[in-house]
Amino acid sequence: MTPWVVFIAIGLGTYALRASMFVLLGDRSLPTWTSTPLALVAPAAIAALVASMTFTSNGHAELTSVPEMLAIAGAFVVTRRTGNVMHAIAVGLPISWLATFILT
Repeated sequence: MTPWVVFIAIGLGTYALRASMFVLLGDRSLPTWTSTPLALVAPAAIAALVASMTFTSNGHAELTSVPEMLAIAGAFVVTRRTGNVMHAIAVGLPISWLATFILT
């Protein structure tokens, strides 16, 4: 067996496994004891990503640059006001670009 056949077989197998959950359970609703905690997964994942990007660099603890800190602060304010992550991205990226342009 060539490596490509193995890669393709594994890829198709994992795709079938993932798709089976949507096909078999897609028309059912989740019980409240599972849907309530699942609503907190996205904010927790975003918080973990932002924290790891802000306070670490190459596996070492250190703060990020000033433009990125300004973008994070702006995105935080917008998220607290609107509750929408897309608004935070729409505000945070231009702040980062503008601060990078001005400060460097």
